[in-house]
Amino acid sequence: MKRLVRLLLVVVVVVVVMRSASGQLLGEVEEAEDVHGCPPSCVCFSTTVRCMFLQLDAVPDVPDPTTIL
Repeated sequence: MKRLVRLLLVVVVVVVVMRSASGQLLGEVEEAEDVHGCPPSCVCFSTTVRCMFLQLDAVPDVPDPTTIL
């Protein structure tokens, strides 16, 4: 029983930590057009730009306030 309670507590903490300032989960995708300067095919939210698995040859131009690429 203690193990289940501990696991549930961990899940709650992870969900709370992963909430962004807008209240959206970090894994949820915003439309690229909503973030000014988001590179094509990348996923952008807040100050994070994700361009994973795109087989890029170079680092794309990203918005100035980007903190995570």
